[in-house]
Amino acid sequence: MVSFEASLRPFAVEALRVFARGRTYLILLYHFLSLPLAIIYFAVLFLCAAIGAITAPIGIGILILIGGLIAARGFSMLERELAIALLGMELPPLAALPSGSPWARIRAHLGRAETWKALAYLMLKLPLGLFVYALAIPVLGPAILGILGLARTALPDRSIAGLFSSLIGAALGVAIVIAVVHGAILLARLWERVAAAMLGPSQDERIVWEAQRRAEAADRKRRELILNVSHELRTPIASIQGHLDSLLMPEAERPANIDPQQYLGVAAAETRRLGALVGELLDLARADASALPMSVRPVDIGPIAHRVALTLAPLAKHERQVTLVDADAEPGVVGLADPDRLTQVLTNLVRNAINHTPAGGAVRLQAGADDATHVFVAVSDTGSGIAAAELPHVFDRFFRTDSARSRDTGGFGLGLSIARDLVEAMGGTITATSELDVGSTFLVRLKRPGG
Repeated sequence: MVSFEASLRPFAVEALRVFARGRTYLILLYHFLSLPLAIIYFAVLFLCAAIGAITAPIGIGILILIGGLIAARGFSMLERELAIALLGMELPPLAALPSGSPWARIRAHLGRAETWKALAYLMLKLPLGLFVYALAIPVLGPAILGILGLARTALPDRSIAGLFSSLIGAALGVAIVIAVVHGAILLARLWERVAAAMLGPSQDERIVWEAQRRAEAADRKRRELILNVSHELRTPIASIQGHLDSLLMPEAERPANIDPQQYLGVAAAETRRLGALVGELLDLARADASALPMSVRPVDIGPIAHRVALTLAPLAKHERQVTLVDADAEPGVVGLADPDRLTQVLTNLVRNAINHTPAGGAVRLQAGADDATHVFVAVSDTGSGIAAAELPHVFDRFFRTDSARSRDTGGFGLGLSIARDLVEAMGGTITATSELDVGSTFLVRLKRPGG
């Protein structure tokens, strides 16, 4: 039976863990600045409104009111930056004011709902700051005094009873400080909703921003793809060109140790690698365009896994001296998948495992029921494993855990990325686990019909 102390331990660890996060202190700084900034906002805007209203009949008041609007916009922009930097919020940018004359820009600014929401937000900062300071000072003051009292009582000339009472006071003080910090974080999370609603753009502007962000991400991925493809093409093309140029040299100039059959074999192998790269790039392009041909239906995954094992077992044995173990699948294990695409995924995973398993090792292919709603196929190897820092990136495009070895075995760093896209297109998931010097396991989970 778990003791009361043991049940409290995880709660205490989680309560103290907040002090190890840098964001905690940024949030406390945000609350500390709330009242001074709110007083500045209120004073400047109130004075501009009051003086502008009084002096409006003589004309100068209009300029003062305009100055107040400019100040309010500047304050709201400052609040946006504080919310982003200290609270960690992600606020879409506000639309720029339309071009034109100053009066046209002022009219456009006054006609925007965001202007008045931001002004209301600045006014709400004052009650927030007053609330924070009114709550924090009376509560934190005695708590800090209780903690400091322990240091004074711990002097040699103090009594045991005084030390005991100071220990209790210090413990209460620490508990109060922890509670106040957690309360400050909760208040920040609630205030984020207010900031998002009152400092953010309109719904139409937010939709435009989201579309622009997606377009920028797609453009960035396109540039990275072009850069990586250019790099991948350079090596096989240079190899083909070098070997063919050597064969095309005049007999008198050709080195004596050239074996034409060997050179043609290298050129043919590199040509096949280029063809494989083109095929993988086409699959990636279809995945990005959501145009992968897919016919998902209930299929028995056991026979598919068995055919993949039969096909690749000779390759594993003769080329890599690796044993491919085909674990008997449970009969009638049905999952939702495209049979051809599932075969492509498993072939990719098994080839990858064979290529990264040293001679004398083993690769195991296993399929079965995972739970009431999912089936699984697992590919495990006894290779060198993947470092913990690299494991989250194994499904990234063009990522290699060992660049030299991957090139030797024909890999481009695209296979696992394509496997992930195919599995997700079938409604499943793929994950990887690994331990250095022990091996790796890639697990494909597919939904059961009706699951």
